[in-house]
Amino acid sequence: MEDGTENICLGGTFSPIHTGHLTLLREAFARGRKVSVGLTSDELATRNRERKVEPFEIRKDRLTRILDRMSDRSGVPYSVSEIRDRFGFATRAEIDSIVVSEETEKTADEIDDERRRMGLPPLRRFVVSMVTDREGVKISSTRISEGKIDVEGNILEERPPRPASKRICVHLGSKNPDKALGVINAFKRYSHSIQILQYGIDQEPNMAEKADLIEGAIYRSRYVSSRIDPGNLTPFDYFVGVETGIIEMNGNFFLFHCCHVSHQGLDGTGISCGIEIPSGMIERIMVYRGRTIETKDILGKRMSLVETLSSGTVSRMELVEQSCRMALLSLSESKRSGGEAI
Repeated sequence: MEDGTENICLGGTFSPIHTGHLTLLREAFARGRKVSVGLTSDELATRNRERKVEPFEIRKDRLTRILDRMSDRSGVPYSVSEIRDRFGFATRAEIDSIVVSEETEKTADEIDDERRRMGLPPLRRFVVSMVTDREGVKISSTRISEGKIDVEGNILEERPPRPASKRICVHLGSKNPDKALGVINAFKRYSHSIQILQYGIDQEPNMAEKADLIEGAIYRSRYVSSRIDPGNLTPFDYFVGVETGIIEMNGNFFLFHCCHVSHQGLDGTGISCGIEIPSGMIERIMVYRGRTIETKDILGKRMSLVETLSSGTVSRMELVEQSCRMALLSLSESKRSGGEAI
């Protein structure tokens, strides 16, 4: 520890915190017995600065986490204070040294001039060389905010600006709320802006009577598609059908959910995990031909067959989402083979 460095200071906006900032902070903890960090107020941080700066409390929280780790490793205490002018607390008598970069050393000269006017000695100064990227250009918050480098100074590839996000409109061939939630969750992996429209189906195929699960899902999406004038469609309209069905395999019966997605003449189909139905229950299910297959728990609450079989640990919504995600993957492959993507 150097003599005469009881309380060392440095200041900045720290938005975002990058390798250059970390170098200054490490120097301060290596030199001082106490580190005083000045963090610019929101008013000072945005003055004469075009780029966006995060609010003070967010900047302080992120900075404090880093200072905690440096303080723990070095055993040197620190404090963070808001500064509302370029001198901050650097003109106080208890401050005896300062860490600056080559670029901001001029500010240290001005601080020393102010301290002399106040009858205080100038600060002991530790000047840190500018940290640069691999091309020798200084690392700065401005270049980071412009997307030219990351916080470690790695040069980022220039990418064309992404087009503005458009709202996806999902036309679902069902009024069932579980199906709607499952489909929305699946589409959220591709867009956060989703509108869903639900349509009732005339002469709905019954789960216990339907011979082909996939045909049922396709029937639903095709039915909805037929109700909409093609002239009113946009590239963001998707037609979705979800069907539930029981499939027999080797004498055992399994409950599946199937989803069919249609978009601009291309199709994708997906199936959820299958749940085996006990033989005793399948006999009771067949009695429900022509009616929605549901059961009731002891409190009288309506439960889907999936929730009954899993004792509430698996919901119909989850399996609908699973089948829809698989359908969207299938659709993506169709588009990829045609040079497109969802």
